[in-house]
Amino acid sequence: MMPERAALPVPGHAPKLDEVLAENERLRRLARSVAHDLNNILAVVTGYSELILRGLRPNDPLRGNAESIKKATEWGIALAQDVLAAVRRQPAAATPVDLNQLVANVARVLQPIVGERIEVVTRLDPALGRVNVNQGQMGQVLMNLVVNARDAMPNGGRLTLETCRAGEEVLLSVSDTGSGMDAVTRERMFEPYFTTKEPGKGTGLGLSTVYDVVTQNGGRIEVASDTGEGSTFTIYLPVYDEGPEPEETPAPAAGEATAGAGRTVLLVEDEGEVRMLIREILQMHGYEVLEARDRAHALQLGALYPGAMDLVIASVARPGPATDEVVQGVVAARPGIKVLYVSGYLEDHEEWVGHPRLGPVLQKPFTVADLTDTIARVLKGP
Repeated sequence: MMPERAALPVPGHAPKLDEVLAENERLRRLARSVAHDLNNILAVVTGYSELILRGLRPNDPLRGNAESIKKATEWGIALAQDVLAAVRRQPAAATPVDLNQLVANVARVLQPIVGERIEVVTRLDPALGRVNVNQGQMGQVLMNLVVNARDAMPNGGRLTLETCRAGEEVLLSVSDTGSGMDAVTRERMFEPYFTTKEPGKGTGLGLSTVYDVVTQNGGRIEVASDTGEGSTFTIYLPVYDEGPEPEETPAPAAGEATAGAGRTVLLVEDEGEVRMLIREILQMHGYEVLEARDRAHALQLGALYPGAMDLVIASVARPGPATDEVVQGVVAARPGIKVLYVSGYLEDHEEWVGHPRLGPVLQKPFTVADLTDTIARVLKGP
């Protein structure tokens, strides 16, 4: 039986409804702004990790490091998307997930997190079956439990990650040989902001997040722990009704370097690192790239460049007249040019009312395939 979620007292006067609504809107704007900046950073990391992987031989000793960077970035992307989904007031999307693969991916990057004094053991049931959950959230759950176990073993110990099948449920357990928890801590461990750590050492949101994610995904969590006896957190999730295995992403075509041959793209992106990444991807695929560092430069290139232009890729900060000003200017100077927006901003459909887009929006961060496939569709479109 899980402990009841205690309501937290709010210091000071009881806020009025208009104050609450104003504060909620302020937090929504802040979340969007932070997510926009975070998505720009993640776009650079995930893009360059992909390019590095494409340039490494399968047996290259650095390949594992690059794959770990890419996997950690994917968790960051999923976390940012969860934040945006919460701001949108939308539930996080669930997909069939292989927990064995998730644990294996986490185990690959654990040692720098837990330190050399903690032994990491994995026991994975090969007949596990998949579960229908949000993969990014479950990755965050597993990492939160790992960090919690690490903090319980400051002098070292053993961390065990285990999966097994029990009837119509899949079990994922994280066990440590650390300090364990007393009865008071066990009763309150899932309360938001409850922590036994020193000030500045923890927010008290790790286990609260674990509880929320597990229950939101139709599961439950049990904890076995006592002082000095270590702790075991066991997550129970319903088995996903298996359908056909998803098709693997096809390998890049041998002729990808010439996919954009003869095509010219005007790239309008004020974030220098993102602009360099997109330019490198496009040039790798044979496109000629004209870079515009700001709106004035883009309009100048649109009006004065002597050759043909096939596509303008424009970074979107947020919906509104200023967003389309440069695109409209380029389209006016280049009738027939196609348009693709890229954005790290939270896109709410209603915000575009009165500001119709001239092309689709590709959300940052994106993979190399996301970018090139979207460009190909836009260029082939009406």
